[in-house]
This record gives sequence, structure tokens and C-alpha cells, in this order.
Amino acid sequence: MRIGIVSKWFNRGQPVVGRYLRSALEELGHETCVLARPKKERGPRPGALDRDDVWEQPGITEASAYDVPMEEYEDWIEANSIEAIFCDQNYQFEEIAALRRRGVRTVGRFVWEAFAEEHVDGATAAFEIIYSFTRSERERYRGFGIESPYVTWGIHPELLAYAPDLQAAGSGDGLGSPAAPGRGSERATDSGTPGGKAEDVPGPSGARAAAEEAAVVTYVFPGGFIGHRKPLAPVVEAFRQTSDPNLRLLIKSQVDRKRLAVANEAAAADARIEVVVSDQPRAEHLRAMAACDVCLALSRWEGLGLPLYESIALGIPVITNDKPPMNEPIHDGVNGILVSSHPDGEAKSGIPAYTPDVDGIREAIEALADPGRRAELSAGARRIRDDERQWSNTVAGMAGLIEQLHAVPTGSGAAS
Repeated sequence: MRIGIVSKWFNRGQPVVGRYLRSALEELGHETCVLARPKKERGPRPGALDRDDVWEQPGITEASAYDVPMEEYEDWIEANSIEAIFCDQNYQFEEIAALRRRGVRTVGRFVWEAFAEEHVDGATAAFEIIYSFTRSERERYRGFGIESPYVTWGIHPELLAYAPDLQAAGSGDGLGSPAAPGRGSERATDSGTPGGKAEDVPGPSGARAAAEEAAVVTYVFPGGFIGHRKPLAPVVEAFRQTSDPNLRLLIKSQVDRKRLAVANEAAAADARIEVVVSDQPRAEHLRAMAACDVCLALSRWEGLGLPLYESIALGIPVITNDKPPMNEPIHDGVNGILVSSHPDGEAKSGIPAYTPDVDGIREAIEALADPGRRAELSAGARRIRDDERQWSNTVAGMAGLIEQLHAVPTGSGAAS
């Protein structure tokens, strides 16, 4: 089929999903193109639409606005002879329904923190299939009367290029990261030689410094845009309650926001804490993640949670809430530690929000200071990566959606 993907197209979670899905559909032999929606004109990076780094791909048409004019949909579909469109978080129900009436097959996905019961009638009129990447959102949609096919979200091959264990085994593509201190791999010197030249071998003081560096354990908090769902303050408070001088907290943010004040103040008072504000290119971001030992992927709520999957790919243990969907890919005692949390309002769709327990975070941080425990959970992450979260499972799921689409007469209502 000739399939069009309608997605935001910049360095953010949902566009990454759209980019990865394009590769899955092409792996199945379909021709694809993208209608790239710019970010809404509000908040961090208003109107963002990236065309560099991994976002520079053939077959990209830039939409003029987040809410794409109907004429632009029609021109794009005609110019590319599109037979079906896959949309991610697209609430332009009237426009999509009009395309569906004209014979274009329509498939959609939403994140459950934004999709509410009020959207059901419009969505089911617009989309023949509304699918889910998490079991929790599928069950919520079932309560709305939508039978939503579940597609396993797996570990995209792009991530595997940065997995230290695969790099060490020589199965990466050369794009990956040198492993971090404390993760058991040598690090290259400026000359590119592990350990440096023979005359550069450290003496006793250098060996002592190397041993101290190896004892450092780095916890990364991938903050993204540091929105309301990111529980930055509890994470900082929990880390500051630890006393081990070998622990480090790296707070990554794509943008500089007032909400970072609590992190900046903590970093000024505690030398173990570092705040990095940078909208890093994809490779740089993944190398930075791979150079850490534990991921603090805590969230008040989550749609999919790409840092969870990046961590699984890289073999990094995760600390997160014992709430869905975070506890779907992360299994307590297998590839991470799940901590308790308490109710703290709602997301805009009405799903409950939770703030993770500070004591629980601190205890998990302290537990994973133990290299043996980290090694155990890292091995668990690699097993999950190579089995239940294989990318082939996602590709098979997308193939199932295409088969279902072929089985449904054009214009009929399969979504509800």
C-alpha cells in the first residue's frame, strides 16, 4: 500500500513514535510518506518542525500549521497517491472523516492522558481502526465502547546501535556509545585506543583515580520539556537524602524552564548533581543515556514513556512508579524497581495522576548503588529487549493492523 503518516516532526516523544512506525511500515514493504505537522504555537519550541539530524528524510511534506487545512490534506494525498493514512494524536476528526468518506483508509492512535470520552464519537467516525500501544489505554478505550487492537511497542533497531553489550560483542553498527564508568567497559582515550598508549598507563595515583571513577554510579532523569507530568522535585529531594559520595544525578532537559529552578538550586548545593539543558541530536542523547547506570523514569502519568524503552534497549535498570503504563515494560525485580506513589490530581483526560513516594525513590536509588543488583537488573533488561520487546513484535502488530484494514469494507466503522 501507499501509506501516509500524519505526525508532528521534531525531537519529541510522539514524533519519534511516528518516525519509528514509518520504518516498520516500510519493513513490511509499503511505500510511505509523511505529512509533518509543526508543534502548536505555545509552550517550549512553538511551531517546531525539524528537518535536520534524523528528521531529514525523503518524502516529507511540511504542513503549514498544527491543525492542517483540508486543502493541504487533499493535495498531499493526491500528490502521493495515498491509499491509507496513519495518524498519531490527531483530533481533526471532521477532516479525517471527510477523507475516509472519499475512500482513504484511516488508522489512528491517541495517548490516554489526552483522549477522553468526549472524543469517542468524533474519533470513531474518523478512524476505521484506533489501536493501542499499552494495555492500560486499550482497557480504558474498551470502557468507551472502542475495541482497540493492542500492538506491542518494541525496541527499535536505532536504539540497539548504542547498547554497550551489543557494541562489546561487535554486533552494533559503529554508532554506539562507549560504555560508562561502572558498567564494565574500557573507555577510549583521545587517540582512540582503549587505555591509551603503553607510556600512558597510570601509576598508583592514576590507578586510584580510575578505581574511584569506576565506583561512581550515575542516575539519569530524562526530563524532556520538564512538563507537569515530570516529578522533578520528588526525585531531587529523594536523591539529596542519600549520603553516598559516589552517587551522581544527571538531570537532562531539552529546554530551559522555570520548573528547573529546584534542580539548579540543588545542583548549587550538592556537587553530585548536574543539570544539562540541551536539545541534543539523537545520537548524542542516546550516548549520554548509555553512559549512565540507572534511569529515573518516574512520571505522574505517562502515554508510552520512551525513556523506559531506551533504557531496556541499553540494558539500564529503571526506577519508576508502580502504575500503568510504566509497569507494563518495567517488571519489579527483573529490569527495574517499581516504587509506590500517591494520587495527585488528574491529567486532562481524567485519568489519575500520581506523585511517586520520596522514601521509595530514595530506597530504590540506594538499592541500585550495589553493582551486583544493577548487574542483575541489567541482565533482565537485555532479556526483555531480546524477547517480549523485540522490534519484530511491533512490525508484526502493524502487519496485523493492515490485515484488519483490508478485511473492513471502505468507510465502515471498525473502531467501535
